[in-house]
Amino acid sequence: HLRFKSDTINKRNLEVWSKMKENKNLEFKSAVTNSFLKTVSAYSNFGEGMILFGVNDDGSVCGIKNLQQTCLDIENRINDSILPKPDFEIETDDLQNIIRLIIHEGQYKPYLYKGKAYRRSDTASLEVDQAELKQLVLQGSNLYFEELPCGRADLAFKELNSKLMEKIGYNGCIGRYFAYPWVVYER
Repeated sequence: HLRFKSDTINKRNLEVWSKMKENKNLEFKSAVTNSFLKTVSAYSNFGEGMILFGVNDDGSVCGIKNLQQTCLDIENRINDSILPKPDFEIETDDLQNIIRLIIHEGQYKPYLYKGKAYRRSDTASLEVDQAELKQLVLQGSNLYFEELPCGRADLAFKELNSKLMEKIGYNGCIGRYFAYPWVVYER
């Protein structure tokens, strides 16, 4: 699930990021704390995103000490805390001491941190509600609500049909058969 690059992040990209503000798909972290794990859950559940470690909220670079150990710490925190394991990449910039964590939207949803699924709302990672959680479970099963089988085999539209016939003034009788305009069946 982890792809690791020990490259220098393109200096031009860093200049662009430093001018950007945090948004739905970009988060800045000056240090590694467990709070980033909610964001990993959110990106895995609802769309790709990136976390830059060693960058202050205003976009200025503060750097991270001991990049390799911190990368290992990030990897371990993700693998130990989020189920199922998300798909992510870690890149480092040895000159600026920045770590770039790219999280890809997963196919085995929901991705849970401490038993809860998260989504992004602007710059915050929020717990999903019950309806969103059900939708994530269906997506993780490659199902959608409209495709779910009905648990009842006795579905009929007799009440609807009765009201419709009453409304249009149709009594439905044809000899010993009772007929709806689209169905004929014996009484």
